[in-house]
Amino acid sequence: MRYQIQLATSVDVAFLAAVIDEDREQWNSDNGAVPIDRLLQTCACSAQVWAARDSHGTPTALWGVTPVSDDPEVGHLWMLACETFDNNPAELESLSRLVFGEMLSQFPRLENYVDSRKVRAIELLRSIGFAVEPAIPRPADDADFHRVWIDSDRLMIRGAACNLPN
Repeated sequence: MRYQIQLATSVDVAFLAAVIDEDREQWNSDNGAVPIDRLLQTCACSAQVWAARDSHGTPTALWGVTPVSDDPEVGHLWMLACETFDNNPAELESLSRLVFGEMLSQFPRLENYVDSRKVRAIELLRSIGFAVEPAIPRPADDADFHRVWIDSDRLMIRGAACNLPN
């Protein structure tokens, strides 16, 4: 399927927020934060948010990057993808490469911490060229987290059938 990547609109975010709300149990965490509220807060703090839309114009994924307050050279990346990509992870990988390339034009380094239970997300990031450090416990979250990061010279971009905005 062909996808277009464009700057996200409030409609894109609202659509994916509704998807999260439908699957509330899957997205819930023990810290009490409502998934929709977390998504909206994250989008509001992001320097840029991109959306992938399928050939029907339906948003299927969001990517964003928030600046790190103590280091303007580093951006914290985040992403949210619908179940659409469960059977086609290579498509999500191709789209993510393009978006991460755009992020790396704004921030020379991207990083974040990923729950070690999110095996597919870790494998996706590793396949794109992210360094994945050993998991360390975070007692407050009752989980182990990997620090993942990439510098602009580590990203390997392959062609994908989509368009990024100019």
